[in-house]
Amino acid sequence: MMNAAPPRKGLAVASLVLGILSLLTFGCLGIGALAAIALGAVALIKTSKEPQEYGGKGLAIGGIVTGGIGLVMLPFIGIIAAIAIPTLLRARVSANESAAIGDTRTVISAQAAYAGANGGHYDSLECLVGPDRCMAGYQGPVFLPREMLAPEKGGYRRTLHLGQPASLDQRTEQMSQTSAQSYAYVAVPTAPNQTGVRA
Repeated sequence: MMNAAPPRKGLAVASLVLGILSLLTFGCLGIGALAAIALGAVALIKTSKEPQEYGGKGLAIGGIVTGGIGLVMLPFIGIIAAIAIPTLLRARVSANESAAIGDTRTVISAQAAYAGANGGHYDSLECLVGPDRCMAGYQGPVFLPREMLAPEKGGYRRTLHLGQPASLDQRTEQMSQTSAQSYAYVAVPTAPNQTGVRA
C-alpha cells in the first residue's frame, strides 16, 4: 500500500516568510506586506477547500497577520521619517556652518601670526601653508594645515581676497613679495539653504 503524499504548504510558507520580512523591512514599501496577505489568503482558501492536498492553515494565517502588521506600520514609518529627515538636515546645516566658522577663525588667527613674522602684512593661504617659500630665511612652523587650501569643504565654498599690496617703502628683504595690507576671508554655502544658511 502506497503512502499518501504530504499536503503541500508552499504558498502558506511563502506567505509567512514574506510577512516576517515585511515586519523586518517595515512593510517592504507595501509590496512585501501585500504579497504576504495575498499569498496567505490563497493558501487559506486552498487549505479549506482541499485539505487532503494543501496544508499549512496556521502558516497562512500567520502570513496574513504579519503582512497586515507590516502594512499598518507604513504610515507610522512615514510620520517618523517626516519628523526625522528635516531634523537631520537642520543638524547637517548647523554642523556645516559651525565648521565654516571654525575655519574662518583659524584663518584669522593664522593671518595674525603670519603678519607678526611678515612685517605686519598678510598673505595668501599658500604662503600661510608654506611660509618658507614666501618669506626669505623663514624657518619656523607653518601657520595653516594643508587641508585649509581646499576651496570647497563641508558644504561651503571658501575664498581669500587680498587687499592692496604692501607699499615699496614698507617692504623688507625678508617679507613675502605677495604681502598685502588687508584681506577678506569669505565662506558661502555651495547650495544656499541646503548645505548652509549663513555666509
